[in-house]
Amino acid sequence: MRRFGWALMVLCMVFGLAMPAFASNHTKTKEWSEINELTSEIWELGKIERYEEAAGVLQFTSDNIIHIEDVLSLRPEQKRLVEYTFRDAVSSLQNPEWSKEKKLNKLTEVRLLVDALQTDYEPLWKKTGLMMLEPFITMEKGISEDDSVAFHQAANLLLERYETVRPALMVDLKDEDLQKLDEHVSYVDTNRSQILSNADHQKQLETAAADFEALFFAKKDNSEPSLFWLIFSIGGIISSTLAYVGWRKYKGDQQDGLRVPDER
Repeated sequence: MRRFGWALMVLCMVFGLAMPAFASNHTKTKEWSEINELTSEIWELGKIERYEEAAGVLQFTSDNIIHIEDVLSLRPEQKRLVEYTFRDAVSSLQNPEWSKEKKLNKLTEVRLLVDALQTDYEPLWKKTGLMMLEPFITMEKGISEDDSVAFHQAANLLLERYETVRPALMVDLKDEDLQKLDEHVSYVDTNRSQILSNADHQKQLETAAADFEALFFAKKDNSEPSLFWLIFSIGGIISSTLAYVGWRKYKGDQQDGLRVPDER
């Protein structure tokens, strides 16, 4: 309970200091920084399964964030997004039927969202690139090995992880860019059987993977190696199985002729 009391004390200071409508830009930065640190603390509480404490701090923040709306310069749609994301996370923490993983995902949504609202340079969601590309790699492996179970599990993982990062993307991306990603994820979900069996649909999957790669790993130059080879080259970042898939993808790119039916 000591950690819970400390978090509430800091929150009271944040909201108390933020009340004056004439607060400076320095104050705005300070308050966002404090809230960002608190969401990190809440995530840590969730990690050690202290859900009641985490939910209490989160609920207090959600109830009182309206008082610092002017200081934080929240637009109406951002305010609604914050309130919904916080409320959804509190609900998940209070649901005994939800798994630890699902609860942490909801706390991660909050963490990434607040960071995106605070940070203009290198937001945290940018660091989830490998996490977001992993399902695409596994789906490709499922297709190449005719493993429908692995494919569907990876598709489900993509939906779950995209849901986690999407609130932060709503802050930082243009509407058309977010819509493109939404359409990709929806396409994967609704066309699973076709993707498994049809080359044209598989090309759509590759396009989706490329767009996600472009967002999370922006390339300065086209001569850079493919992300799949990059994943392979960074030892220990993901499992050895995925590294092997990355190697196979890289070798496959070198031997494109093997993918094309013989026209002789």
